[in-house]
Amino acid sequence: MKTQKEYWDQKIKEWTDVSYGKKTKSVDLIEKIANLFRGPIIKRMDVALKMVGLKAKGRVILDLGCGLGDFCFAILRYQPKKVIGLDISKMAIREAKRRAEKRKLEGEVEFIENDVVKMRKLPKFDIAVGLGFIDYLNKEELRRLFRLLSSHYFFFSIFEKKLSLLNLLHLVYSKIQKCPGAYKYTKEEIRQIIPKDFNFYFLEKDKMLFITNLLRKEPGVLQL
Repeated sequence: MKTQKEYWDQKIKEWTDVSYGKKTKSVDLIEKIANLFRGPIIKRMDVALKMVGLKAKGRVILDLGCGLGDFCFAILRYQPKKVIGLDISKMAIREAKRRAEKRKLEGEVEFIENDVVKMRKLPKFDIAVGLGFIDYLNKEELRRLFRLLSSHYFFFSIFEKKLSLLNLLHLVYSKIQKCPGAYKYTKEEIRQIIPKDFNFYFLEKDKMLFITNLLRKEPGVLQL
C-alpha cells in the first residue's frame, strides 16, 4: 500500500477539484459516484469558516492538511494576521503556492511541506484548523498532535464512527482507492485520546461532527 505522501501526491489535485465542484467531467466512474455523497465536504468548509472566522481577525491561522489551500484563501476574508498551510503532499504545496502567487497573496499566506506526525513543534500560530485531517491519524498520532497543540485554539472535523450509509460508502471507497489511514473514532474514543486538561467540546451541524475549543464551552456536545 502507498504511504500517505505517495497517495496524496497522486490524488490531491483530482480529489480537490471534484470535491469542491471545479471538475467532474474527466474523472473516473468511482470518483463520479463518490462525488454524489460529498456535500458534507463543502458544508464543513462553510461551518469552519464561520466558526474560525469569529476568532480569526489579527491572529495566525494554521491549516493542517491544507491541500491546495482552499480554506487558507477563504479565511482571508476574516482578516487574520497570517495564514499558514501545512501538508504532507509536495504536489499540494506546489499547487497552493502557485495559486497564492497568481492571486498575489504570498505575503498573507505561507505554505509548508511537512509531515505533522514527524514534527517536533509546529509553526507559531493562534488557531489550528484541520478539515478531514485527523481522520488520517491513528490514536498515538492524535495524542501527539494534541501535545503539540498545547493550549491553543483548534477546530477539527471528524468522521464519526457509527453505523450509517455514508460510513459504509466511505469504507468501500477507501478500500477501492487503497487509501492509507481513513480512521474513524467515536466521541468516547476521542475523549480518551485527547489529554484531560484540554477543555474541548463536540459541535454537531447537519450530521457533521467537529472538535473545538473556540467558544470555551464546558465539555459536551453543542448543536448548531
